Amino acid sequence: MPCKNHVDELEGLLSCARCGESFCGDCVVTIQGRSFCASCKREQLLDIQSGVGGSELSLATLSRRMAARILDDMIFWGTWFIGLIIVLSVAGEGRREKIDSFLVFFFALGAAAFIGLILYDAIMLSVRGQTLGKMALRIKVVRPDGSPISAGQAWGRALMRGVMIHILGLVNYIPAFATKQRTCIHDLVANTRVVNLE
Repeated sequence: MPCKNHVDELEGLLSCARCGESFCGDCVVTIQGRSFCASCKREQLLDIQSGVGGSELSLATLSRRMAARILDDMIFWGTWFIGLIIVLSVAGEGRREKIDSFLVFFFALGAAAFIGLILYDAIMLSVRGQTLGKMALRIKVVRPDGSPISAGQAWGRALMRGVMIHILGLVNYIPAFATKQRTCIHDLVANTRVVNLE
């Protein structure tokens, strides 16, 4: 059966996910990994905007998200620890004796690590929508319609996640067990979803 719009096109046809008609590659657009013809594209986008189409995302499981987070933490804290050893080695004994209080020094290191982790998440998400852990696990942070997140969403999500984890710990993840789209508190605040890429 030829393309509905181009009768001379017989090969490489795609079926519209909404109406089921056959079209050539020039006559369809891909939305959330599915092909739609020009007529159905508008209706599909309206459904997504109204929240009907968002459930079609291939949402990442909580275990996959946690595995990515653990991998990110290993990368970040491993790098942080190596950097700390280098700094202390360069500082030498004489420099360390000038530190008035170990607790003040420890607090400063903790604050720097907290800020560093937020910066790592925010920068990676704003550039790629993925951290290194998410890349390894083939998952990505997107908007509810499947489109890439904005820089504001990336920074807001990273900041909220950092604050929630350090203040409330795993409470941040409780909504993911109860919500249909597996949203943690930082996802709800930033209006993001985490999806599979495969």
